[in-house]
Amino acid sequence: MKKLLGLKFAIFLLIISTQTFAQESTRERGRGVFVEILGNGLIGSINYDQRFEKRFDGLGFKGGISYFAFNGSSVAAAPFGLNYLLGKDGKYFEVGLGATYLRFADSSNTFSVGNERTIGDGLVGNMIFGYRREPVDGGFLFRASMTPIFGSGTFLPFYFGLSLGYAF
Repeated sequence: MKKLLGLKFAIFLLIISTQTFAQESTRERGRGVFVEILGNGLIGSINYDQRFEKRFDGLGFKGGISYFAFNGSSVAAAPFGLNYLLGKDGKYFEVGLGATYLRFADSSNTFSVGNERTIGDGLVGNMIFGYRREPVDGGFLFRASMTPIFGSGTFLPFYFGLSLGYAF
C-alpha cells in the first residue's frame, strides 16, 4: 500500500509540474523534473535538475528524494550532486559526481524488543555516465545512465538508472 501511495505521489508531482511549466513559451535554461528507476536514489527517486547558467548544456545540479517500505523495513534516500552536460540540440552526454544520504529503519529485526526499531543512516558516493534527451523547447525528458555507487569499502561499478520526466 505504501509503495502504491509513493508511486501515485510521484505521478502527481510530475503531472503538476508539467502543467505548471507547460505555459512557459520561452525556455532560458535546462531544467527538468523526472522519476528515476534505480540510479542514484538506489531503488527509485523523484528529482529536480537545473543548469547554473542560462544554457542547456554545461554545469548544473540535481537533487531528489525517495522512500520505500516493505515488511516493517524502510529506506529513505536523498540523492544530490553536480553534473555536466556535453552536446547540443537536446542530445547530451551526462557526467556527474554526488552523494546519496540514506536512512534505514527496521522493525522486523528478530533481536528487537517490543516495538523498538533498528535505525541507521549513512552517505554513499555516486557517479553518473549517461545519455540524456532533453528537447531545447522543453517536453519529454529521457535519461539512461551508468550510476556507480561507492563508499565504506563498497564499489558497485555496474549500477544503472533510467529516467522519464519533463524538461521546462
